Amino acid sequence: MKLKKMVLGLLALLGAVVLVACGAGTKKSADFQLLTQGQSDIRNHIEYQGDKMTLLKTTTTVLYSAIGANSKDDAKLMMEAQGSADWDGIKGITHEVEYKDDRFIETTSVDLNKVDFDKLGELMQLQTANGEKAKYLSYKLTKENFVNQGYTEVKDGKYKELE
Repeated sequence: MKLKKMVLGLLALLGAVVLVACGAGTKKSADFQLLTQGQSDIRNHIEYQGDKMTLLKTTTTVLYSAIGANSKDDAKLMMEAQGSADWDGIKGITHEVEYKDDRFIETTSVDLNKVDFDKLGELMQLQTANGEKAKYLSYKLTKENFVNQGYTEVKDGKYKELE
């Protein structure tokens, strides 16, 4: 199912991030977009200090037609079947899904200073270079992974729109 592949692909991408040592620096942010016209728009907003990510906010918009849903109710059932509610109620994570007439918009925000990495690891695979428990996400490696997956970096909030 395309929805499952999109959601799992995003989670795998985030989970594949290799973690490295933290560097000091000022707080910065970056935005990335993966747009597939007629299907989906995935936007990632990252806040980081040095190489350590402090916030990851993902907003995914998917047209019902792209996943074979005929209505809001169909899409909601599909999202529930994919485990969308697994993200709810975890400290440091806010998650909501809004169902519109022709699309749904899923927003997941992870405060990486507050989230329990053990709980996060249950939702997505976290890997480290040395096999040890993940303590943070690397901005540099996350950016590399996004670019390798076809995301484009967005400057000055100039996202392309899903049609």
